[in-house]
Amino acid sequence: MTRARLRAAAVAGWLVLGAIGCQTRTGDEMAYGPVSTPPWTVGGVRVGMTPADVERVLGQPTRSTTSYGRTTNTYQEIGVTFDPDGKAVDILGDRLNAATGGGTDAGAVILQRGASEAEVVGRLGSGSAKGSYRPSGSGVISCGMKRVGGEHRYEDATTVYTVGVYEDRLSFVRAQPKGTR
Repeated sequence: MTRARLRAAAVAGWLVLGAIGCQTRTGDEMAYGPVSTPPWTVGGVRVGMTPADVERVLGQPTRSTTSYGRTTNTYQEIGVTFDPDGKAVDILGDRLNAATGGGTDAGAVILQRGASEAEVVGRLGSGSAKGSYRPSGSGVISCGMKRVGGEHRYEDATTVYTVGVYEDRLSFVRAQPKGTR
């Protein structure tokens, strides 16, 4: 073999090994299954439901307050705000569920409080993300910023879903009609 062919074979082998090392999946990533797409519910509640609809799903509220014509009912870990027309316009809770309907996983919990941010992105996709930061360092001199959380936003035709993450854990799920933010 000539020196040029030997060199070419070595370069080709190096490129093949390099390409194998550049694969994007290593096998140790957790598989979260197929990405779920909206519409979803927050604990079984959808934007536009009436107080009677919500009570059928969650039972009697543990607390109810009215301010500026809007009523907010609290059901353990879920708060639902109704507009003056009696329609749910803001739902804040601790879990995101598959939409109820004909599917086999209808109503199943997709995510709940405490899920990692990697699981949020693995199950829902990245959505549009916004980070929250705090100064890093000793407290006397801060030279940088550390990401401590953020929000991932997802939309369907009528609803905006916000999944809040704090220190790499899901902290809340919110559903609001489009155009209210």
